[in-house]
Amino acid sequence: MTRNSKRKHQRIPYQGKVDLFFKNTNYLSRTAQNLSMIGVWVVGCLEQEEGSLCDIDFHDAASTNHPLRIKGEVIRRDEEGIALLFLNMNVRTYNDLEAFIFELGGPPLMEENKFLADLPA
Repeated sequence: MTRNSKRKHQRIPYQGKVDLFFKNTNYLSRTAQNLSMIGVWVVGCLEQEEGSLCDIDFHDAASTNHPLRIKGEVIRRDEEGIALLFLNMNVRTYNDLEAFIFELGGPPLMEENKFLADLPA
């Protein structure tokens, strides 16, 4: 991360496919980019408004023996795509996501104690 960066969480370059399941619309095999422990950028899906909730399925999460599905919220959109913030991650989902990112060649992106401290009681 550069000194002038406003980002709090490190991202890794990611070119994978995700399925997004919104209340009224599904988007299958969409290109995802810039994965972090708190969110992901998805190309397209421009019909979705900020605040829209969805389920995100990662196609290439081979490190888990079950699909990697994370709840998300649209927090930003522009003419190219949408930024999704991960919501309500439990310890299992967090560990699966961390293993997936490590498998992609990224470093651990959040200290485990920080994550556990941030969990609701």
